[in-house]
Amino acid sequence: MEQRMLRPYAKPEHHTVLIVGGGPAGLALAVVLGGWHPFYRESALFESRHPQLAAYLRRHPGSLLALDFPALVRTGVSPVDLFRLLHHPSQRFQGLDQIGLDFRPAEPLDYLLLSREPAGGLWNNVPANLLTLSPGHWMELAFYPLAQYAAETDRPFDMNALICKRDLIDYYHRIPERFGQTTRMRTDEEVIRIEPDAKGFLVTSRQMQTGEERRYTSRSLLYAVGQRCILRRLNVPGEDLPFVTNQYDRPEDFPGERVAVIGGGRSSDWAATELYDAGKQVSYVMRQNEEHHWRLISDSRDGLPYYARMADIIESRDRRFETLYGSHVRQIDGGTTGGRVLVSHNGHARTLDVDHVVIEIGGIVDYSPFQGFPPLQLVEKYDNYRFQCHQMRVHPHNYESIDIPNLYPGGYLAEGMGLVVIAMHGTTYAIAGDILRKEGCLR
Repeated sequence: MEQRMLRPYAKPEHHTVLIVGGGPAGLALAVVLGGWHPFYRESALFESRHPQLAAYLRRHPGSLLALDFPALVRTGVSPVDLFRLLHHPSQRFQGLDQIGLDFRPAEPLDYLLLSREPAGGLWNNVPANLLTLSPGHWMELAFYPLAQYAAETDRPFDMNALICKRDLIDYYHRIPERFGQTTRMRTDEEVIRIEPDAKGFLVTSRQMQTGEERRYTSRSLLYAVGQRCILRRLNVPGEDLPFVTNQYDRPEDFPGERVAVIGGGRSSDWAATELYDAGKQVSYVMRQNEEHHWRLISDSRDGLPYYARMADIIESRDRRFETLYGSHVRQIDGGTTGGRVLVSHNGHARTLDVDHVVIEIGGIVDYSPFQGFPPLQLVEKYDNYRFQCHQMRVHPHNYESIDIPNLYPGGYLAEGMGLVVIAMHGTTYAIAGDILRKEGCLR
């Protein structure tokens, strides 16, 4: 039985703000609360495309965190759209002077960030060679343009090309030190409970290496754990056998010839394609029908080279790559040199002999740590590009939960946020402004 290392009467460590999650959403808020505030900077491109917004912002010489966000929302301009346009007035990167934001040092607010992973969050766990869905500069945080990072580290990038996970995660890893926030971030800590407290929130975490439990209190809390913090399971016999994994990294991790990939979204598409190109015999098992899958391939093949590659593989009808649409895994059996996957394929039983099974069926947001609060109202968000997420209902001007005061969902967890990575993450500034105003730090 696991022993709890928490001393029962230990006084919780208090901070004004706790940030749960070290991905782009948590990382962005950390830097802004840590004293890097956005100001309007004149940009010829922004002003030519959005002259009314430019005229409005020109009359506001102070920190943009002090903008009247409720008034902006009433005029039809959401905070996330405003900062997206300032950061990226054009979807193509043309130069740093096109960005309508200037970040200047200010007095920091007391916060602490807790995360299971290093800076970058779940991006630390995606496949080693994975390319993003978008040009590299769309994945940057506004206060640290990728072009600036490339110049400082002497790494040449094509800002309008897709960026590889290895380069992107190196960029995220550099941010805490670059902006002086390393002492405010504690990684390898998993938050297991969030409860009401006289000070606001009582957060219990577990140190992942030692099992030690720690407690914290705060007045405000940003919950930015990402939309894949609990990986989905097939819930079939044999799912936990040694040759079965739900974490694909690179082809070299899979000796042998035969691999079954189970999924149907972008992660499994990447794994199936890369394994095939490494010489494997791939059986790609999907619940969806062929038309649904090909809609995604057709929409993506002109802009994403790995979807053009997947289309070529399937259209080649190479017997090393088999697609099993309309299929359900019923059981996985172990053997002496691998195993078997029992599949119902269009109503007929199929048995696949395999050396490895890769399960990539996505994940869900974990809201279970919240205990003792009113129930969170959640809305389902999904699109044709396989983005799925249960999001918290929020106030549109500050992205604060409508159910729990001073709770802010980060990034995609906020109601209405779709799979839009341009200006990651535009919710940051309205959230930071709201917290700072409540703390009396903005006028």
